[in-house]
Amino acid sequence: MEGTRMDNSKLMKGLARISPAIVAVTMLVGCGGGGGATAPADKSASTGQGAAPAAPAAQQPKEQPKEQPKEPKKISLMMVYYFAEPPKKDNIMVQKIEEMTNTKLDITWVPNSAYDNKINATIASGQLPMVMNVQNNKLSTILSGVRSGLFWEVGPYLKDYPNLKNLYNEQTTYNASTDGKLYGMPHQRPLGLQMLLYRKDWLDNLGLKPPETIDDVYNMAKAFTEQDPDKNGKKDTYGLVEFMPKLVSQQGFGNALAWFGAPNGFGVKDGKLFPDFTTDEYMDAMKFYRKLFSEKLMNQDFAAVQQGQAWDAIAKEKGGMYPAVVAHATIPNWTALYQANPNAKLDFVTRIKGPKGERVFASNGFNGMYMFPKSSIKTEAELKDVLEFINKLSDPKMEQFLVNGIEGRHFKMENGKPVRTDQKLYDDEVTSVIELLITDWKPKLMTGSPMDEKVNKTYVENTSIAVPNPTLPLVSNTQIEKGSELDKLINDARVKYIYGEIDDAGWKKAIDQWKTSGGDKIIEEYNAEYAKFQKK
Repeated sequence: MEGTRMDNSKLMKGLARISPAIVAVTMLVGCGGGGGATAPADKSASTGQGAAPAAPAAQQPKEQPKEQPKEPKKISLMMVYYFAEPPKKDNIMVQKIEEMTNTKLDITWVPNSAYDNKINATIASGQLPMVMNVQNNKLSTILSGVRSGLFWEVGPYLKDYPNLKNLYNEQTTYNASTDGKLYGMPHQRPLGLQMLLYRKDWLDNLGLKPPETIDDVYNMAKAFTEQDPDKNGKKDTYGLVEFMPKLVSQQGFGNALAWFGAPNGFGVKDGKLFPDFTTDEYMDAMKFYRKLFSEKLMNQDFAAVQQGQAWDAIAKEKGGMYPAVVAHATIPNWTALYQANPNAKLDFVTRIKGPKGERVFASNGFNGMYMFPKSSIKTEAELKDVLEFINKLSDPKMEQFLVNGIEGRHFKMENGKPVRTDQKLYDDEVTSVIELLITDWKPKLMTGSPMDEKVNKTYVENTSIAVPNPTLPLVSNTQIEKGSELDKLINDARVKYIYGEIDDAGWKKAIDQWKTSGGDKIIEEYNAEYAKFQKK
């Protein structure tokens, strides 16, 4: 071993001027025993005896070039907006989204009033965006497109994205499907939306309690009409505010249908579908409205009133109750009322007990859906890029950012909760952009007011009593072709019944006319589709 140690010492002195890397390799060779066995430790290493001079410090390896940032993905979208003006081109929220998702977004904003027409025109032109926010996936042009292969089927892909794979509940997926498949990504909304809004200060003035039953609703309407609830000494108020009714609606008459136990659109008995307006429960709801109307406990011009005018009746302190959807209870909707009367108070109830207990009609669980044209997204790889963008948008932190806006600009934190600081700026910059989300963001919308907190809580609680419409995923070609005409026939007859212009026999005659004019065919087609779903 001594000889070996001396040889190593001389060798180290001779190699001191040579590359340290070669020195290191040579040392390993010199110290290694035959056959690769490890040699005993050299005692002189710790004492410095016979040790070679220190080798120069090893050169640092060259720094690897930094990975270049990926080019932002370009994504074109067509979106709906509900306010007077669309978001501006330089919208700060859109810019932040682009930064956070590494995308370059080209968004065409279309007003809600013109959206279906724009969809039809866009499909006819062949110049489609990569992402279309389709409001009605049963629109004839959309159905034709789905069945001709115009759109990607996305259902099988969702399992690969952590924020998308468990996004939809079974009911929403069922409602949004076409021919049993998911051809888009629904924009989630709460299922249980119905409520009865009322003037709480009027109720307090009269010493009444919030309504719990249908009889309570009638008694409150009567008191609001006859007992001077605003205490101005005049008989200038009425109970219920109704606006132009629709055949199947989450608002107005639709609330009463749920209370009385009618089906939501269509019912099912012995595996067969039937229209709601053929039931005794529907007739009972009409008789209830007829009583309110004949006793002048509701607005007498309801058939000619639009939704905005119904809101005005509450804001101008004429009407005391408004059957609508939960979102309409939020404070910003009633700014005019509170400005005119700072002492005004609103509240709402959702659980009115009827013959079948507490019920609300379920919405379809979504408000439009993203659909992906194959002419604009030509490959599966491109589709996955777009789905990854939506996956990032659906991240809880991103969702909260889109709901609240930018801290210090749109909200501030008080007691751990976001509170709006500038409602107009929020409406201008945030409200329309929220529509980019497909998550159920409404229950997370916080402004710090007790009313909004109650709204958000109700969204969750109403789910357990929400009655679904079984025909939502079904397709009836006759309904598509003649639905508007046939809906109007029933709608007009219902108004006439409430007005007292026709009796029970007249109502039955209207139903018979609906059936012979195409209604029987609608029932037949829906049942054929429904039977297919039951076999899956």
